[in-house]
Amino acid sequence: MAEKRRYPVGLQTFEDVVQRNCIYIDKTEYIYKMAQAPSTNFFLSRPRRFGKSLLLSTMKAYFEGRKELFKGLTIDKLEKDWVKYPVLRIDLSAGKYYELERVGEIFNMILNQYEEEYGLEKKKDWDFASRFTAIIKTAYKQTGRKVVVLIDEYDAPMLDSIHKPELQEQIRERVRGFFSPLKAQIDYLHKVFITGISKFSQLSVFSELNNLNEMTYAYDYEGVCGITEEELLTQMKPDIEWLAEASGRTYDETVAELKRRYDGYHFCDRMTDIYNPWSLIYAFEMGKIGDYWFSTGTPTSLINILRKNKIGMMELEGLTARLDRFNAPTERITDPIPVLFQSGYLTIKSFDSHSERFTLGFPNQEVYRGFANCLYKYYADVDMDLNVRDRVDNAYWNFKFGDTTVNDFLDAIRKWFSSIPYSITDRNQNEQLYQSLLYALLVAVGADVHAEQQTSDGRMDMSLKMPNAIYILEFKYAKTQEEAIEQVKEKDYAVVFASDPRPVFAIAMNVDADKRTIEKPVIERLK
Repeated sequence: MAEKRRYPVGLQTFEDVVQRNCIYIDKTEYIYKMAQAPSTNFFLSRPRRFGKSLLLSTMKAYFEGRKELFKGLTIDKLEKDWVKYPVLRIDLSAGKYYELERVGEIFNMILNQYEEEYGLEKKKDWDFASRFTAIIKTAYKQTGRKVVVLIDEYDAPMLDSIHKPELQEQIRERVRGFFSPLKAQIDYLHKVFITGISKFSQLSVFSELNNLNEMTYAYDYEGVCGITEEELLTQMKPDIEWLAEASGRTYDETVAELKRRYDGYHFCDRMTDIYNPWSLIYAFEMGKIGDYWFSTGTPTSLINILRKNKIGMMELEGLTARLDRFNAPTERITDPIPVLFQSGYLTIKSFDSHSERFTLGFPNQEVYRGFANCLYKYYADVDMDLNVRDRVDNAYWNFKFGDTTVNDFLDAIRKWFSSIPYSITDRNQNEQLYQSLLYALLVAVGADVHAEQQTSDGRMDMSLKMPNAIYILEFKYAKTQEEAIEQVKEKDYAVVFASDPRPVFAIAMNVDADKRTIEKPVIERLK
């Protein structure tokens, strides 16, 4: 069996990764390119758990001139001088900012560290900006070189308080004041590199920094975080071979499953395939392809916004927008699309150069199913009996493997709908609600389901592909099953599957407005 290599699970710094002989995907060419660029100020947005902290740690080692750590890497061939700069790393990812005092504690801890390093006496009447300014100037004077400032997850304080507007405004003011020296002390700064998930408006990092080089959508930096498909198939080929043996798959089957589960991220219209590094590394470490990234964070607040705005999962898949919509600075979240994109729940699926419009969608199966499961739980209400969902899950898999009939499966769905609290259906009495709930449920249980599929004469509500048949589901609210069946026939939805040898059935699902339940579905074979 192929030898299992060492993976940097739980390691926080580039130094630890190198010294412990763990796998490191070489990103140093990007660092050298940034270091040689004429710009001073850089900003990079990437989703959580995407390698931003490791990137900054690598930058820190490089700017500190620690050549011995880079032996054999690309930058070792490119860099000739290895100049040592004073480096200030401001890591805001370490704390939770649910109260204003916590922001001050984190800032104070960071500043104390560098005041001790440079022998500065803290003055009682100095605010955070004055202390930060003194550190920058002292570092410059003591070393004779301009300072490098690396800011990790600058937006963490605002994200933690995003649904408490008054608190967030207070935190925003404090963060703005802390970062204000980055413009005022530009003569003492060599490079400023800022990472985060979202772009917050009215902060000095965006409104005041001169000539900010935003790398987020730049061709030259598309692969700076994450693992590109080329890197996976070359630098990590031995790991794929090991995982294939460990999981009982062939090499090609393993590559296909890794791609389905973790690939799909695109950060510009060049459409370079980028894999989620967190999930990929954990899959190799655990010897099992599973859902790892989504389990580290639940987008509860975003789903509450979707629910409030009556946006279902179906509307998110295949959404079209211009860059200025999903790259919009965040202040008050009224449109969830920018944060969904910046957080990694949506990504670029295609680009139309004529209209300059991007099509967005879920990047891969891990995010798709994880988001559906989360959406189901929060959209359907916390009071809903989750055991009913489990019964639908069992009914689906029994139906898929031929142990039960389609009627048994539909009966489980009807019972599931009947358990939805009136507090939900009272507020959202419409066809879309029921359709969205069922779609999220089917995705969460692993069904091959597609919503709003385009045909020559409209869009079918939903299609469900099973091993031995295809089912077209048509929803109606306060109408009749006959009307639903007639629409499927009239618009000839089945023609989409003309080349598929499986039989096609129409399933009419009508919601009784008084009982707020689905009537017994009608099934009719179409081909």
